Amino acid sequence: MLKRPLTLILFMSFLLYGVCSVWAHGWPADYWAWRSQLRLLSGVMLLAVMAGSMLLAMRPLWLERAMGGLDKLYAQHKRFGIASGLLLGAHWLIELSPKLFVAMQWAEPKIRRAGGGARDPLVSLAKDMGEWAGWLMLGMVLLALLRALPYRIWRPSHKLFAPIALAGVFHGLMLADKALWLTPAGALLALLLLCTALSALWSLSGRIGRSRRHHGHITSVQALPGQSLEVCCRVAGWPGHKAGQFALVSFDAGEGAHPFTIASAERDGGELRFIIKALGDYTATLPAILKAGDSLEVEGPYGCFERSGSTREAWVAGGIGVTPFLAWLEARTQTGEVAPVDFYYCVKNSAEAAALGEVRAACLRSGVSLHLIESDQGARLDVAMLPEVDAVWFCGPAGMGDALARGLAARQQAPVFHREAFSMR
Repeated sequence: MLKRPLTLILFMSFLLYGVCSVWAHGWPADYWAWRSQLRLLSGVMLLAVMAGSMLLAMRPLWLERAMGGLDKLYAQHKRFGIASGLLLGAHWLIELSPKLFVAMQWAEPKIRRAGGGARDPLVSLAKDMGEWAGWLMLGMVLLALLRALPYRIWRPSHKLFAPIALAGVFHGLMLADKALWLTPAGALLALLLLCTALSALWSLSGRIGRSRRHHGHITSVQALPGQSLEVCCRVAGWPGHKAGQFALVSFDAGEGAHPFTIASAERDGGELRFIIKALGDYTATLPAILKAGDSLEVEGPYGCFERSGSTREAWVAGGIGVTPFLAWLEARTQTGEVAPVDFYYCVKNSAEAAALGEVRAACLRSGVSLHLIESDQGARLDVAMLPEVDAVWFCGPAGMGDALARGLAARQQAPVFHREAFSMR
């Protein structure tokens, strides 16, 4: 799995540009030379991070696998977005620094030559576009981080990053140091600009994920305990999936697609099952608006929450995080697997546990040892409860997963810890 891609991109762009800059211009001699080079360096690093962010947004299958799943890819995409905002801020501060440095007498005023000639209108346009795109990008990054923003607003607003990226490409293309174009840094810059432009155009054309979208219809809708809803459907042309994967499901074109774990193993005829908990404004309305016969669009499958065949495992589910394990239990029954598994299902109470009856019956059939942990009864999951195993698989709230990971890491023989991101936004 590719780890720390942001660190890698920042380091490589910094190193390559720094070496080529010193080679082309020598070591900066004064404030103005330092400002020029730092401004260009921050710009190249910003373009590198933007290119990485746009590439991640394309969610190609090869990159999803390299990242360890779409949930982890989206987590990296968020980090790239935050890094873009920080680098943009640094780029602007370097651009605006002369007034402060001259006022504090840390630098001599720059002497402008008389009759310097008219400015290139394309360069002027690129500067203006870069400034406006920068303001918009900072606003979009802040907007994207507002979890209180409704998904139906957040999703379409997120698409504005594509035209902002194109403006950044034009800005970088026109203002890049001409002396560096024939150096390795220039080749890197050209590749970054091309990657960003193609990704942005792909996004604007609406082609992201199009080849993996399939139309279907709902076959049944059933209310479950704990404000959960079971939705079963048939999807024409479904390519099949592995137990533990998820899909992007769209019940309403205006609302757009939401990620839901597929709560069933692979079945004939493109039959899929989703269990959806009312965690927000939209999901809370689904019991009232969904009915058998309604059409839907399913994109996928995605995710790498797939078992590796360890000889001894422990599964830990927190609340609605039980959904991938429902698919695993079904697949285990289908294959007749007998490897020992301890399953810890953490809920508020048994009355609000989604599909508890199904979980109990499936564990009994497949030889899985079920441990129900009810917080209303004063029970809490403790790492000491888990036996010595080869691997621990977790799906649930982030805080619960972090605590579990720390506890397992402290063991003398720490098991491999796998987790599914509970929220990808």
